[in-house]
Amino acid sequence: MPTDTHSAGSTASGDAGSGPGGAPAPGPRIRPTVAALLGVETLLLAATATYCFVMVTAGGLNGRFGIGLGVFLLIFAAGTALAARSILVAGRFGLGYGITWQLFQALVGASLLRTGLYWPGGLALSLAIVLFVLLLNLVRSTPLPGGDD
Repeated sequence: MPTDTHSAGSTASGDAGSGPGGAPAPGPRIRPTVAALLGVETLLLAATATYCFVMVTAGGLNGRFGIGLGVFLLIFAAGTALAARSILVAGRFGLGYGITWQLFQALVGASLLRTGLYWPGGLALSLAIVLFVLLLNLVRSTPLPGGDD
């Protein structure tokens, strides 16, 4: 494992046991939480996609738009599921995809708030902020590929 030469005394997480040599300490404890929250996002995306498909069959949504939106949401649901799996096995894909997805989700949540959909917008925005912070805390504790030099 590569040694960390950065001073860990000024970390924002303030986890106990994270010293100069203990930078990986917060990772194992918050990985299951991050993976679970990404799993929640996966379920919410899949539920929203299902809602789109149901609304198309009920005539509440235009066919092309509803099916396209549902497929779009299912693709991102698969991405968040893969990201959750990657986080659990200390992979790098979950970090990059997860952080990028949280930025996109924050924009969608803010847009929902502006249109008056307070409950879904607040949920999306708060979930995005919490996961963004947790994912950033994991960045330092995830090994880089080829870091065993």
